[in-house]
Amino acid sequence: MKIWVDHALTDETEQYLGADGWPLGSGIFETVRTEDSRPQLLSRHMRRVLLSARHLGLSLPNEDHILDAIEHVIGAEPHPVGRLRLSFSPDHFVVTHEAYLSKASHLVVGTYRTAGSTSERQHKVFPYTHHLDLLAEATEQGVDEFICVDELGRVTEGAVSNVALRIASQWITPPITSGILPGVIRALAIERCDFLVREISENDLKSCDGAIAMSSLKIALPIASIDARPIEIDSDSEQMCLKLRELARTL
Repeated sequence: MKIWVDHALTDETEQYLGADGWPLGSGIFETVRTEDSRPQLLSRHMRRVLLSARHLGLSLPNEDHILDAIEHVIGAEPHPVGRLRLSFSPDHFVVTHEAYLSKASHLVVGTYRTAGSTSERQHKVFPYTHHLDLLAEATEQGVDEFICVDELGRVTEGAVSNVALRIASQWITPPITSGILPGVIRALAIERCDFLVREISENDLKSCDGAIAMSSLKIALPIASIDARPIEIDSDSEQMCLKLRELARTL
């Protein structure tokens, strides 16, 4: 496997990646879906990483260098559908491109109560251990993903996704002030699909009649049940997910 480290391609991955494929050390990262060697929504991902780098005081390579690295890695490791990961730390700039395959057409989710609450903007940082552990716990409980609820009873986000609920015919997603990661697909849903931003309560999970999980790799998938309560996947939910996937391909 070829990866990009700092200024060149290398196959000496063990010096820079752990056994799980994640970069060693700590820093910020972006995960980008690729289709036919084309990164989806790359400019939006780069805007997010720039904001995080400024906030966290981390220096980034210049834009041309990043684009050159992406081109070389995708050329060396082409995949029909891929997971492009850009990692920035004080020590190294690392880019990887691996195959991505997901056969899921919908998700079964449970709720997970977190110990605290926050109103601070979250950043996409590694090590990503907490999120991956949460996803592993979801799997152990027989669900695909969690929807987290903080100690104030606010719905926040999933282990690796943002969420939106349909309540009284309106798609709603939690605000950044609920302590969520400002996802790229979430932003697209707000800007292009008229998703409303407001706090969502735990009670809303029991009354919503539609739900969607959003992430840069899944793009958008309907949620079929929450805590074993079935949720109909109707034409509105399917069409909304289809629209988001099409926007991700064309913008």
